[in-house]
Amino acid sequence: MHIVCFAPYTNWSIHSAREVTILQALRLRGCSVSYIACDAAYDVCDMTQKSTGSKVGPGPQTCLACQSSVAARLAAWGMPYRWMGRWLQPGDAATVDAWIATLTPSAFPAATYDATADGRPDGEPWKIGAWARSSVHTYLRHQTLDLTDTAVQSAYVSNLRVGLLTAFALSRLFAAERPTSQLLFNGRMAPTRVALELAKLRGIRTLVEERGTVDTRITLFEDTHCFDLKGFDALWRQWRHTPLAAGEIAQLAKLLTDRWYGRSRDISAFSAGAEEKSAVFARLKLDPARPLWVLYTSSLDETLDEEHGAAFPDQGAWIKATLVELQRRPDVQLVIRVHPNAGSRRSLGRNPQDAALFAALSGTLPDNVRLVPSDEETSSYTLAGAAQLGLVWHSTIGLEMAAAHRPVVNVGGGWLADCDAMFAAATADAYSSAVAAALSTSDADLERRTVQAWRFATVWFFRFTLPFPLVRQTAWFLGEPAYTDVAELAPGRDAAMDRICATLMHGTPLFDDRAPAGGDASAERAAILQHARAFRGSA
Repeated sequence: MHIVCFAPYTNWSIHSAREVTILQALRLRGCSVSYIACDAAYDVCDMTQKSTGSKVGPGPQTCLACQSSVAARLAAWGMPYRWMGRWLQPGDAATVDAWIATLTPSAFPAATYDATADGRPDGEPWKIGAWARSSVHTYLRHQTLDLTDTAVQSAYVSNLRVGLLTAFALSRLFAAERPTSQLLFNGRMAPTRVALELAKLRGIRTLVEERGTVDTRITLFEDTHCFDLKGFDALWRQWRHTPLAAGEIAQLAKLLTDRWYGRSRDISAFSAGAEEKSAVFARLKLDPARPLWVLYTSSLDETLDEEHGAAFPDQGAWIKATLVELQRRPDVQLVIRVHPNAGSRRSLGRNPQDAALFAALSGTLPDNVRLVPSDEETSSYTLAGAAQLGLVWHSTIGLEMAAAHRPVVNVGGGWLADCDAMFAAATADAYSSAVAAALSTSDADLERRTVQAWRFATVWFFRFTLPFPLVRQTAWFLGEPAYTDVAELAPGRDAAMDRICATLMHGTPLFDDRAPAGGDASAERAAILQHARAFRGSA
C-alpha cells in the first residue's frame, strides 16, 4: 500500500509532526509513503498571513527560509521527502494566468477548470473557485466576500492560482504513484482542499487531521474537510441517550473547569478565565438586582460554501432581533460579548467586518444594553455564570453555559444544530418563541438539558477525538515527536495509532459502532448537577 501526504504547511509543526508520526507508523506496517513539501510554488501562502499569526509576509526570502527550515525539520525527524515542484512543468504558470484572465470577479467562486481538455483523467471539471474560497476568507478575515472590492479580488486571484497549480502537480503525482490513501491537514484551505477533492475524483481514500479540541488529542475526518461534521453528528446520535460513567464525568469536569478558569491550553479557549462577579458588574455598570442576558457572537470568517442552518442572514440581523425582544422586557439587561477571536490580543489577526459592525452598533444601543468589545478582557465565563439566559450563534461557550445549568438559545446551527441541550431557533420567525421557551423552562427540563449538554460535550471533546500523546505541543502551531524511537509506533503499542493506520490502509471505521454500555442515569444526573451548580455559583 502507498500513502501520500501533501504537506505545504510543514512549519506548522503541530500538524506535520503528527503526519510524520503516522507515516512512520505506516512504514512499520509495510506501507510505502510519500511526503510532499512546498518549494516556493506559490506567490501567497496561508502560513504568511497575519490572520494566522505570521510575523512575516510572502516573498522569495520568506520561501527560502521556510524551505531551509522544512528540510532541517524533516531530516531531524528521519522523514524522506520530495518537493511539490517536481510535478510542475514550465508552462503551468502561464496556463494558470491565461485561465484566470478569462474570469470576471463575479465568476471567481464558481470558477472551474476543464481538466479533461488536456488529458487528465479526473472525470469532471475542477471546481477551483469553490475549493479556494476558504483561504480567501481566512486571508482577509472576512465572513462576507464583496467581489467588487479590489482587495477581495486580489486575494481570490492569488488563491485561484494556488489552487490550480496544486491541481496540476497533484494530478500528475496521483497518476504516477497511484496511492491507496492520502493523509492531509484540514482539507479546507486552497491547496489542501484541492488535494482532498482530486483524491475523491480518483477514488483515493483520504484521512484529514486537525488539532483536537483537547490538548494531546487529534481530530480526524474521513474523505472530507474539517468543517464537515457528519461524522460527529453520527456519533452524537449513537451516544445521546447513553448515561455517562463516573470517570467520564470527572474527565469532562476537569476540562470545563480548566476552560472556565483560564487554565486550558486549547487555542479555541479565547476568553480570560472567570473573575469576580462584583468586579464585572461594576465595570459594565450592571444592576445585580435585574435579570441579565448575554449574547455571544461567533467568529465566522473561516467559511465554506456549505450552509450551516443559521436562523438569520448575519449576526447583525440577529442582534437587531434581540433588541426587539428586549423592548418587550425593559427590566432585562443585555450584554453583547464580541468574540475574542474577532480582534483581541488572544485572536489570530483581526476581523475588519466585525470591527465595523460593532463600531457602528456601539453608538446606537439602548441604556439597558452593554457592548463588550473583542479586545476587552472581561471574562465571558463570569457573564455566563451570572446570566439568566444565554444567546449564541454557535460559539463553544454556549455549550459550556448549558453545561453550567443555564438556558441557552442557539441560532447559528452548525455543529450545535442537533444539540438538544439548547433551545434552537431554526428560522428568524422562530427566535422569539425559542427565547420565550428558554425563559419559561421548568426545573426538570433544565436539568434534563444540563445532562444532555454534558453528554454532547463528552462526544465533542473526547469521543470525536483520539488521544495522540506521541506528539507534544510546544506552542499553538508547533509540535515535536514525543517518542525517541520509531519502534514505539509499531503495531500493538498505541491503540489510537493502530486505529488510524487501519483506517488509512483498509478503510476501517475510525469510531467504534458497537452499542455503548453507559453508566447509571440517576448517578449521572446527580454528579452532573453538582458540578454544574458549582460553575453557576462561581459567578
